[in-house]
Amino acid sequence: MSANEIERARALLKRIPAAVQHACDLDLLVFFANHPRTLMPSEDIARLVGYELKDVANALEVLLQAGLLTRTQNSRSARRLYVFETGGTDNAWLPAFVEFASTREGRMDLRCALTQEPRLDEKQGSKRSW
Repeated sequence: MSANEIERARALLKRIPAAVQHACDLDLLVFFANHPRTLMPSEDIARLVGYELKDVANALEVLLQAGLLTRTQNSRSARRLYVFETGGTDNAWLPAFVEFASTREGRMDLRCALTQEPRLDEKQGSKRSW
């Protein structure tokens, strides 16, 4: 990890709404960028991305609240349709972020940047409980 790449990761994180604060958020964002229409239960998503269900559930809620994801529920099935929302001027940062985060090195740099520098909303006291 070079200092330049970590600085680039920090710059990308500053452009993002407060949706990406933890490694699970990052990995889910990349997952949905690669699978923009996903029909499955959250348990299967957790298994695919390698996180505990509780962490994935929290990250899903963050992405939903940030407007990066929509979810349609079916009362007869545990499967839900998740749609990755890429449009809108608020998401102009998304292509550069996804490109950077889609490589192993980019994800490692982003994870490093996430752990080294608290996000603005965390500095203001709105930390997530997990």
